[in-house]
Amino acid sequence: MQAAINNLVVSLPMPIFLVVEDVGWWQGMDGSANNEPYRNGFTRRHCLEDYRALTRLAKRLKMRIALGMVLGEWDRSNLLKDVVGATWMGDSWDNRINQGPWLDEAAEFLRENQDWLEIACHGLCHEFWRDGRMERSEFHDRNGRMRPSDSVKRHLDAFAKLLAEYNLPGFPRLFLPPALHHSFGNGQDSMQAILHDYGIRYVVTVFSRARRYSEPLHEKITWECGIGLLERGLAPVPWHEAAASPSWDFSNSILPLHWSNLLHPDPATSFTVVDRWAEMLEKQANSMEYVLAPDFASCWSQAAVFNLAKLTAGEGKITVDLGPLEQVPEFDGSIILKIRYPPDCTWQCRGGQILSTRKDSQGIQVVVLRRLPGKAIVEIEQS
Repeated sequence: MQAAINNLVVSLPMPIFLVVEDVGWWQGMDGSANNEPYRNGFTRRHCLEDYRALTRLAKRLKMRIALGMVLGEWDRSNLLKDVVGATWMGDSWDNRINQGPWLDEAAEFLRENQDWLEIACHGLCHEFWRDGRMERSEFHDRNGRMRPSDSVKRHLDAFAKLLAEYNLPGFPRLFLPPALHHSFGNGQDSMQAILHDYGIRYVVTVFSRARRYSEPLHEKITWECGIGLLERGLAPVPWHEAAASPSWDFSNSILPLHWSNLLHPDPATSFTVVDRWAEMLEKQANSMEYVLAPDFASCWSQAAVFNLAKLTAGEGKITVDLGPLEQVPEFDGSIILKIRYPPDCTWQCRGGQILSTRKDSQGIQVVVLRRLPGKAIVEIEQS
């Protein structure tokens, strides 16, 4: 979305943010044919180097990427035996195969790198087991009907206990529905009402795959019970494809990948894989149309601006109308603009406070500003 006056061009770029799902498994194999979870379809067990690869990618992008974590295989006290529907073993749950020093090593790594890796809730074991038989998925059935609220809460409580056991950061603010089975639009009876009580403030999912009791407020962004929902879009590569070659159409703000996509069967080679994805994203972001969001909160705010704000040019100025965002939850008034202008041109801003500014490799100025209190209009004009 761009507007121009004379030689001054201003863009409201679409934010780009990376979400990596199915992080946290220790066994790599896909167990779905044997009544076990859909894991990563990977040829080996996961290891600490797999987390190092994620951190390398985050640092390359200067982005605190989101990890959609499943924590069932982190259970070292077998607490999940008391959580109905959580595992294929039921009350005979025994996780000894996944218990070892790697648990504390990975937890320490996540704590040390929490500025780069944000844990999002993706469930315990991704699926739900009724009378010992696996159903998709953990929080909603295949038809997008939420499981009973007491069941949902028991699973979320167990997720919180596993986080606390490893002294990992508090309950996540981001929820990624397993298998894209979700619902929204039914207010206080919704999954969002439950999630909000746990401190979650954002959900990323595919709107067309969700049960919609009412239509989203916008094609790609909506909100309910104080929680923002953002369109995820479909993954650009199959979930079980290891060391996937970078490919994406940049049609949504979220790039949804799965852990296997970024890993090589030889852990020492995974850095090469993530570097290729970083190069693709960096190249596309060096334009007026896109910007890499530093974290999910920034992505949410910029996505709200991109989808809802009005950008116009006239009377010698460019106007950003933020009025349509008044009801958006978790919008802090921050805006990212990209500005292109010749060397002999200068500009000024009214109605907003400039927080930072830098030039990218293409000479485009990237400006982060926040609207002034009580102001719904931000104006850019030549000076």
